[in-house]
Amino acid sequence: MLILISGCSGAGKNTIIQGLTAKNPNIRFLKSCTTRPRRPNESEDTYQYLSKQQFDEALKNGEIFEYEEIHQNFYGLTNLALENIVEDDKKDIHYIKDIGVLGQINLKRALKNKVPVVSIFFLVPRAELIRRLQARGEKNIDLRLSRMEFELGYINNFDERIKNVDIQKTIARVERIIAKHKRLQKAQQKEGIKL
Repeated sequence: MLILISGCSGAGKNTIIQGLTAKNPNIRFLKSCTTRPRRPNESEDTYQYLSKQQFDEALKNGEIFEYEEIHQNFYGLTNLALENIVEDDKKDIHYIKDIGVLGQINLKRALKNKVPVVSIFFLVPRAELIRRLQARGEKNIDLRLSRMEFELGYINNFDERIKNVDIQKTIARVERIIAKHKRLQKAQQKEGIKL
């Protein structure tokens, strides 16, 4: 199973991923590549950090399946990462990935009939979002807020929507969603229904 999570900048996506992977050894973070600089609190495991030239070269060589420009940086997922998702699903290993709203559409389409995909959009009240962005030292909050309006236009493409106010409650709710989709997947497999 691939769990795709989206939401505006500051919605808590990385914190949720860290909480889920720490508690669930069969859920792994799906690493993608980006041209944005590494933040002070991020490890090399968060992304494969590439220069714009390296990213362009990978695109030219057909190594990147999908990508999106977000806040003047590029984010992409490699073809190799997609292959790993399909293979590891047979071993009951699931992946979780934060992704832009357009990338979510592309990935769901690409993995249809190959592996189950569940998509979750995280919402945060505007005032709380601004507080979080200020706390992490974000310099261009207006850019993030304008992107939020664009992202909200795609909210109906997601399987689930969660208001992330309390991180522990949000993590528990995501675990219940994953369990629900696993039960559904098993029931479909038992009845011989293609995913």
